[in-house]
Formats: sequence, C-alpha cells, structure tokens
Amino acid sequence: MAVTSFDVDERTAAFLTRLQAKFGVTSNAGVIRKALALANVAAEHADADNSITLAATEGKPEVKVLLDE
Repeated sequence: MAVTSFDVDERTAAFLTRLQAKFGVTSNAGVIRKALALANVAAEHADADNSITLAATEGKPEVKVLLDE
C-alpha cells in the first residue's frame, strides 16, 4: 500500500478531527478515504454545469455546490 503524508495547519487538523466523528472513523486516512468516496459520487452525479445540488432537509436550505471552484 502506498503511503502519503502531508503537513496541515491547525485549522485543517481540527477539521479532520471533527470529520472523524462525523464519518465514524478513527484516523485522518479514514476521513480522506470517505471524502474521496463522497467526491467520486458527486463527480459521477454532477449536472451539465459541473454542479451538484443537495436537497433541503429538516430546516436546512438547499445547497448548490460547484465542483470546479
């Protein structure tokens, strides 16, 4: 298995830690695997303008994400 490492700032480290809990994983590598899987799904289902739209649920507004920005 290939090993990749990189330095992150404090803000990114905190973000990775928060995503560990949200994604139900215990490592930064787990977060990255889940994030890549999510990015793959988004890319496969993007509209013609290379965007995805997340539906509004439980009082949260609809969100449009442009994948190339």
